[in-house]
Amino acid sequence: MIIKPLILLSELIENALSSMANLSKSFRTFIIETMEVYLTSSGRMNFTQMARCSRSCESRFRQNFKKSFDWIAFNRHFMDSASRHRTAIAIDPCFVPKSGKKTPDLDWFWSGCASAMKRGLEFLGLSVVDADAKEVVFLKAEQTFAEKLRGRKPKCTKGMKDPDSFTGWYLRMLSRNAERLLPICKTVVADAYFSKESFVTGAMFLGFNVISRFRNDVSLKYIYRGPKTSKRGRPRKLVSKVDLDRLDMTVFREETSTDGNQTYILYTADVWAVSLGREVRVVIVGYIDTDKKRQTRKVFFSTDLTMPAKDVFDIYRTRFQLEFVYRNAKQFTGLTHCQARNKEAISFAFNASLSSVNVARAYARKEGYCLSVGATKTLLHNAAMLDRFNSMSAKHANRRLNNTDFKELLFYGVRNAG
Repeated sequence: MIIKPLILLSELIENALSSMANLSKSFRTFIIETMEVYLTSSGRMNFTQMARCSRSCESRFRQNFKKSFDWIAFNRHFMDSASRHRTAIAIDPCFVPKSGKKTPDLDWFWSGCASAMKRGLEFLGLSVVDADAKEVVFLKAEQTFAEKLRGRKPKCTKGMKDPDSFTGWYLRMLSRNAERLLPICKTVVADAYFSKESFVTGAMFLGFNVISRFRNDVSLKYIYRGPKTSKRGRPRKLVSKVDLDRLDMTVFREETSTDGNQTYILYTADVWAVSLGREVRVVIVGYIDTDKKRQTRKVFFSTDLTMPAKDVFDIYRTRFQLEFVYRNAKQFTGLTHCQARNKEAISFAFNASLSSVNVARAYARKEGYCLSVGATKTLLHNAAMLDRFNSMSAKHANRRLNNTDFKELLFYGVRNAG
């Protein structure tokens, strides 16, 4: 008896590894086994539990988790091959609660769920968002380190007051992977935290355009487009401040769009952003809601002055799909479970957990199922249980399973309380 879901899962992972060179056969089988364990076992995803639910010992997981692996090349395989023009590289930090005295680089980071600073770990995730398909594919995650780094600072942080700040660390992470990301897409989308001059200037130095959202109290000014005068002094550059409630419709262009039951108006113009010190294309969104007396307008921007307003708005909204990847990884693939005391092992665990979400989504899509990540993992877990029963029964052809075999099956993946 062949358990089809497990065979298809293994083939899916092997196809993703087929384009990667310089991988030993032993490490290939380890990656396949690790992805299968993340998607077929229950309980906490630490080394001990992974050994219980696989045919490898605990030391194999401990040793191989310290090795380097090209996660971008692996996860690019799960991108849609169809040509999409509305894509962007989404970046977003994620807080991971962690306690203990031996975990490396424990520090205070911002937790969006708690809306407060909490002690734990943080990583910056890179992914590709597709505004046409409303989907996201995770690429890579790197842990955030709060300590100051020695040596020469990269050129993308030139001019920053504190290159060792979190913003400087995010820029360095983007710089390390720029050569791999630019062939995929030259647009970076991030939340309002990244709408600051230091990050935008550094990202543009690396060759990226930036899409983000301004704060509600943003200062924007109209750019003078009139004729030049022959008067002495510097030519006039700016006119007046932009009032978000009273837009100059001779400058802004209006566009109405509908998404389901929601109707909104997009106001677009190229204006001067005081906080960024540059000209940007802003998209001011006004929602039509008769139940509210006063409508709150959100201001989005793009450093690409040729990008259509709807593309800016749709790409930024699709960025939130990355949060669902984090949620699924925390709930189903053990993103917060690793108890390693090694930086490389923790980084490997973060990437393996998030990449397994890609594998689960790709598996459900390939089989034509409309399943969530949780339902897909339940399906694969049941398939693993059937495979274990099948393998144990094959040991005793034409005979019943003995007590030892039944005990092994009953306690498959179960740990002692003490």
